[in-house]
Amino acid sequence: MRHSWLAILIVALSSIAYADASEVIRDCADCPEMKVVPAGSFDMGAVDGDAEAKDDERPRHRVTIAKPFAVGIHEVTRAQFEKFIASTGHDAGNSCHGYEDGKWQGKWEDKEGWSWRRPGYAQEPNHPAVCINWYDAKRYVEWLSKSTGKHYRLLTEAEWEYIAQAGKVSVSHDSANYGAEAHCCTSLAAGKDRWLTTAPVASFAPDALGLYDVRGNVWEWLEDCYNDSYTGASTDGSARTANCSLADRRSVRGGGWGDPGRLLRTTYRLRSPVEGRYFGLGFRVARDLD
Repeated sequence: MRHSWLAILIVALSSIAYADASEVIRDCADCPEMKVVPAGSFDMGAVDGDAEAKDDERPRHRVTIAKPFAVGIHEVTRAQFEKFIASTGHDAGNSCHGYEDGKWQGKWEDKEGWSWRRPGYAQEPNHPAVCINWYDAKRYVEWLSKSTGKHYRLLTEAEWEYIAQAGKVSVSHDSANYGAEAHCCTSLAAGKDRWLTTAPVASFAPDALGLYDVRGNVWEWLEDCYNDSYTGASTDGSARTANCSLADRRSVRGGGWGDPGRLLRTTYRLRSPVEGRYFGLGFRVARDLD
């Protein structure tokens, strides 16, 4: 019986070390709601013979994420981002790339006076915050970390593809908010997707992990700098932060409300300048577990 206390302690710790995957974590009233993503391994990148795959989606490689982590159940909303601005006074700019009235004219333009408050179309507080650059997103997670004492951060590119694969969502206008198939940047409302621009977060059913809008609605900033192939990529799910082909670009994933469905593929990659603000680009948070 002398060692029974140790057995009890081990059982107790195993039950609380990581919150149950079905449980929602929220560290403060204004913090994003989070779900635990279990550890695991997966094959990252496009399979051989995928006709839609680009060169930067290869080589396919095995990634092992050794520890569970928490991820926001949806993209950071305008209301959540506004709390950060009110608390810190952070300057999130007064211009944003987009096009008028959702009508694609063949080019993106930097619109003076557009911002996360006024992205060029109407939004409600429960819509995802857009016109956010990478530095804005980084300042937000730093604020959350300081406010809560927890380590908030952006997802790595490997983590994003991991949750996209594990979510097991077949993309359709009944499961995601995206655009027409004909060409880039044409909005479409069809099926349950009745929004021509952003939809309120969690407007569609959650995926197998209990997450919303991993694909569609808005693109999401990631931690990694962009490289034009997976040569030399880590196998542990950590972010690529050096030896990148475009060091001033960061990876973004997921597709958005004006994109054709092929851009919502789990392996499709895009990048953006770190200082770029776009009316279809937001972010989702991650958090390390104790």
